[in-house]
Amino acid sequence: MDYFYLLEYLKQNTDIDKSKIDLLKYQLDQRIYFFGQHFKYPRENANRFKLFLRNILQDVNAYSLYLTKCISSDSKKRIISNAYFSTNFELEKLNYNVISPIHVKNKANSLVGDFSIYNKFKTVRDVVDKCNFYDLKSDDSLKKIDALFLELYNWYKKSNISSLIVPNDIAFFELLNIRIFKQLQRPSFVFLHGLPCRYNPLDENETDYLIVWGDKIKENYVNAGFCSEKIYISGHPYYNKKIEFKLRNSLDNILILTKSIEGAQHRDKVRLGDRGNIILYLYSIQNVLKRKGVKKVKLRPHPSENVNWYLEFLDTDFFELDKLNLSDSLKQSTLVIGPASTVFLESLYFGVNYVVYEPTINHVDLVGFIPAPPFDGNNSKVPVAKDENDLFVLINDKLSVDSSIFNDYIQTPFDMGFIKKLI
Repeated sequence: MDYFYLLEYLKQNTDIDKSKIDLLKYQLDQRIYFFGQHFKYPRENANRFKLFLRNILQDVNAYSLYLTKCISSDSKKRIISNAYFSTNFELEKLNYNVISPIHVKNKANSLVGDFSIYNKFKTVRDVVDKCNFYDLKSDDSLKKIDALFLELYNWYKKSNISSLIVPNDIAFFELLNIRIFKQLQRPSFVFLHGLPCRYNPLDENETDYLIVWGDKIKENYVNAGFCSEKIYISGHPYYNKKIEFKLRNSLDNILILTKSIEGAQHRDKVRLGDRGNIILYLYSIQNVLKRKGVKKVKLRPHPSENVNWYLEFLDTDFFELDKLNLSDSLKQSTLVIGPASTVFLESLYFGVNYVVYEPTINHVDLVGFIPAPPFDGNNSKVPVAKDENDLFVLINDKLSVDSSIFNDYIQTPFDMGFIKKLI
């Protein structure tokens, strides 16, 4: 091996089909790395009863949809999609019949096919949810996955499903569907679900096409090695106006975002973030703000993180938990301080300055990544603090993001019309 990584060792030293290890990578990784109380739902604390109830509700929903024949039989082209936001609604306006994939519980159109397919799905769902690492990669588990693959392949083929849109190409069921559509030689798309914090030719590269929000995101992907012809720009369904105005920028009501770590490895390089550094990040911000006389701030952890774990480490007289929904919180905030995040764009949309704080040593951030644009300090529109001194200067001098960068990263209006020439 060129580097130490358990899944790479299995590829090189066992008879397991390498493509199957890649298919299960995210699930296998979670059994290794997705642990610890800093996660909201760590793997070792999985609530089996809640999982059981969730699956029962999903099954009842699926069977009821099957019995009522909810899938339209009209002549519209059918798309399997579980893209985020209101993308599916926009596709329906383009006269497509949008159907949810079998693993998504949805009260609208949902793919069931027949009882045989759904029963095979349930078997695989149990394997993915419940099996330990050893059993997940066993011949028995892989045979169950193959059986579901074949059933779905045949169902998509005979039902004339024209294409697939997914929010990522990492999670197991999304990747399984992508592979089916590759064999069917029908187009598949990843619809970008967040502002990338890194650009890597190995990520978002499983599908035929990538749908991004704006020109600058496409440019960043192309600069990272992606094929330009594979990338289409849609804009974002929620953000429908151009932005170019002075941003609120005071210390009156500060919102602090956390620097989260992930529970799986990326495809390009093995990294394991130091969870101590995500606390260090907040201590560092507090140290700078106290120099400015700030007495209290709002704290907003990433949705995947456990708030109570953070509070065990923090001065709760200084950090007060933000309990509002994000848009309401941003409307009230006069300054946001955080790392590379989609909230950067959301802050600008709601008129508040976002101070990018990405502490780095030798160009590497607190969790082992090289910051990506526009968070790397190379864009004149986005001041970036790379240490406490930088952060103090940005705050003290009231340096602000040029809000027009929003228009570089999000095209308006939202338009999915390009998809007609690809399906």
